[in-house]
Amino acid sequence: MSELNIALAVVGVVLLALGMFSSALSRISFLTEPLVALLAGVLIGPAVFGLVDLAGLGDQKVILQQAALLTLGIALMGTALRLPVDYVRHYWKPLVVLLGLGMPLVWLCGSLLVYLILGPPFLVAVLIAAIITPTDPVVAGLIVTGDVAEECLPERLRDTISAESSFNDGLAYPFVLLPILLLTRPPDEAVSH
Repeated sequence: MSELNIALAVVGVVLLALGMFSSALSRISFLTEPLVALLAGVLIGPAVFGLVDLAGLGDQKVILQQAALLTLGIALMGTALRLPVDYVRHYWKPLVVLLGLGMPLVWLCGSLLVYLILGPPFLVAVLIAAIITPTDPVVAGLIVTGDVAEECLPERLRDTISAESSFNDGLAYPFVLLPILLLTRPPDEAVSH
């Protein structure tokens, strides 16, 4: 059996097990699906049991990048399915405040903190802050789903957190690409781009 088939089979079994036992996992407060998936990845990887070795499949960087894109796409789809159909039309004001005001402020404050504490060049600090500014939809999904969230958080707040975490991933691209452009191009050429 080829390395790819083994990798796909192992990942499929892990996902099936996570789906089957997710309700039991939700009762254990410190165990979440992403944490269990991470632990399973460490166990089946080349370091422990060696069931999956990405080196045999080709370029590891490309494989991990595509797996991350797939994971993000699934998380965003799950969030979109969780939101009410007309959510954005009815509750656009909190999203405008969170995304239009909050996200740039977090980006700027993060840039200053990275610059002052770690001391990299300013554009590198801006890039680091742009990378850490967006809320992860996987983590936000863990916060807003489950019995505890339904008991403690109002539905509108859970929907707002889910929507904001989904929208800000796409809105983070300009914040990330602008410092990359300024770092890789001369200033005159960067302005024209």
